[in-house]
Order: sequence, then structure tokens, then C-alpha cells
Amino acid sequence: MANYTSANLVKAQIALRGAFANQDMRFVNPAVHKLFFSNSENFFPNYTELRTSEKRTIEAPFFVKSQRNLTTGRTHNHTGNGGDSSVLTPTWLSRSDDFSMTLKQQDSSVLQGQFEHELFNSVRNHMIGLEALASDTLLNNRTGVNVATNQGTFDSTNDVFEINATNYGTKAAFIAKLVMEINGYSNDLVFVCDPISYTDFMFLAANGATNATNTSFQFMGIEFIKDLSLTAKALTIDAAYSKGFWEVVPRNTIGGLAWIPKQNRDGRTTSVNTYGAITNPFDGLQYGIHNYETRADGTSVNGEKQDVLTEFQLSIDVAYEIAPLSTATESPVFAFALV
Repeated sequence: MANYTSANLVKAQIALRGAFANQDMRFVNPAVHKLFFSNSENFFPNYTELRTSEKRTIEAPFFVKSQRNLTTGRTHNHTGNGGDSSVLTPTWLSRSDDFSMTLKQQDSSVLQGQFEHELFNSVRNHMIGLEALASDTLLNNRTGVNVATNQGTFDSTNDVFEINATNYGTKAAFIAKLVMEINGYSNDLVFVCDPISYTDFMFLAANGATNATNTSFQFMGIEFIKDLSLTAKALTIDAAYSKGFWEVVPRNTIGGLAWIPKQNRDGRTTSVNTYGAITNPFDGLQYGIHNYETRADGTSVNGEKQDVLTEFQLSIDVAYEIAPLSTATESPVFAFALV
């Protein structure tokens, strides 16, 4: 457990303030995590009330397509089968981060606001961990079905549409848009880019505004976000994917669910336990916070002999969901690479 002894009032000290003091707490914007939750309230109504317990499963039924070839002409005795439905069962993942401090720990320290610091550090840890989880979910659920063959090849082993960088590198965004259209998706798209493809796309998007080569037209209808971990992940799929890798997500085809227990949502205090909630300013979600107290000798953690130790836990249950499709291995999330 942290003890803050470096800040003890044993010599003249100053407390660093503002951004200068906070650089060790920096973290990368959790863009993929936030993408999942950008429109999720429209997809999963009332799930918070329906999931009354961590043990309770919730289901979301949906209609599936009935694929038929058209017949010729009309008949008086036509027969056919009815449609069908299926069920999406969200997969919940609980994530938590623990910290503790004693009642008298700050008494000998020049640094105040230790609880606020600990809480922010816990939020930071959640943002890093949940972004990694969201990134893995998106990549691992890329489509294994792609009917497009124009100016590229779908590798059905890697589940990646490969575009020749030498011949078509400057047209890659336009080709990706066309691939999505051939597969039936609109042009309201989000490109989740590794740093290499993001740099290339931003450079090409600026062309025409700053020189005579206009390549910016192909980027209409696209939102670009960065996943800084994606290059390393792409190379584990195939070492040839070092020239740029990205995923294309049609708008409103992925969603996130977040949940904390009722006691945290309502606020509840017992003789030793406190249940509460905070709103994370970085993703807008509610996180549950729980704490309890015990008598303690706090001298080992820079407290006092007669002290009180409080244990805290910040937690949230999340479910990252992708729009279900009836064809096996098919997904609305498409992966692309320059090769």
C-alpha cells in the first residue's frame, strides 16, 4: 500500500500544482471504449432495471433474415415458410480496482487531497484497462464473411481485406468504403485506425487543401479514431500488416452496456459498509464505489498507531456488444490492411 512518506513534513517542501504535477497520471484517450457507448442507450432500453443482480441473465430477441432466391411468375398454390428470430445474450465482464488509506495518513504530509488522487488514479486504471478490453473485442469479432473482390483480396484465414499499398495506397479509404457498400452497409462509417493508417489517412485528407493533388473527396462520411495498440495486434495476425491496419465500423452497429448494483445506484450505508456511485468524466458512465473500515495500526503506511484503515473498491460491469447477424462468422466490423 502506498504511504506518501516522500511528502512528510520533516523538511521544507513545496507542493507541485496544476498540469506540471499531474503528468505521471496521463493516459491515452479511450476512443474505442467510448465508441461502443456512443449510442448504446438507444439499443438496450431498460437493461439497468432488468438486470437486478449480477447473477441475472438478460436476453435481447431480434428478427433474423429469411434468405430466398426469387422464383419466376405467379402461382395459385404458392407455399412458403415463416421467418425466425434469435436471441442476443450480453456477455458481462466485471472490472474493479482497489485502493486504501488510513484516517491519519495525511496528518504528517504536505500533500493533501490524497483520496481525490487515489480515486483519479483508479479511474485512470479503468480507462486503460477498459480501452484494452474494447479494442480486443472489436478486433476479435471482425467479420469472417466478405463478398467484395474489388481492388483487393479478402484473406479468409486472417479475416482481413488486403489492399496492395503500391497500386492502391492512396485510394485505400475509398476502396474500404466501396467494400462496405458491396456488403450492404451505408457510408456513415467509423475507421478505427492503427497509428500508421491514421497518419496516412490524415495526410491524404489534407491533400487538395494545401497542394494541387486532391485526394480529400474520398473521406466524406468517415469519422477517424485511433487505436494505438492496433499495429502490434495486427502484426500478431500477419507480419505483412506493417504498412497500415484499420477496422471499419458502420455507425450504430456496436454498443456498450454498463451496470452497477442497485445498492450503489441508490446509495446504501450499513454499520461498516458504504455503497455509492460516481460518474466518470472521461466516459460519462456510472461506477460503483464501495468502502469499509477496520481498526488498524497505521504506522507501516505512514499513519499512526491508533488509526482506521479504509478499503475502497471502484467497479463496473461492462458488455461490449456487436450487432448480431444470422450467418456464422459474419459481423458488421471489417478489418483492412495495406500489404
